[in-house]
Amino acid sequence: MTKSTFRKQTTFFHFSFICALMMMLLPWGKVVILIQPYWLALVVAYWSLQGQANIMNWAFFYGLMLDVLMGSLLGKHGMSLVALSFLIAKSAKQLRITSFWQLMMMVLALLLNDLIIRAMIDWISYQYLPRAIDLLPIISAAFIWPWLKYGLDRYQLKIRNG
Repeated sequence: MTKSTFRKQTTFFHFSFICALMMMLLPWGKVVILIQPYWLALVVAYWSLQGQANIMNWAFFYGLMLDVLMGSLLGKHGMSLVALSFLIAKSAKQLRITSFWQLMMMVLALLLNDLIIRAMIDWISYQYLPRAIDLLPIISAAFIWPWLKYGLDRYQLKIRNG
């Protein structure tokens, strides 16, 4: 891999995280905010599947950045994203050879795990009791994951081929 290709891939890596952060912070409507997927977790899941080096460090960094930008408990998103990236990176080889639908279901199960971790942190911190409506972002992530993965795969292939 040449230096310019490495630089382009690194720039694309961080650009995808910045875009995910911006999607999390956009002022959505009252209905859309209820079903808004956890964009940062989707991007972390994608890069964990790709075997990106130091993904857990970057997941924690961008999770802390999201905590600061959203005003949430410091470390809440960072911890949940590190757990997500660890679980995906641990089984990335098996996940890469599964079918598209199996991969989507595994990513959704891991996103549910991420949601449970954040709900537990909120429950311990604020005595927040989760509601059924908190599961709607997982359903919207099911529709967005295939398109996000396809788009990121295509652009990454374009970078590799020059």
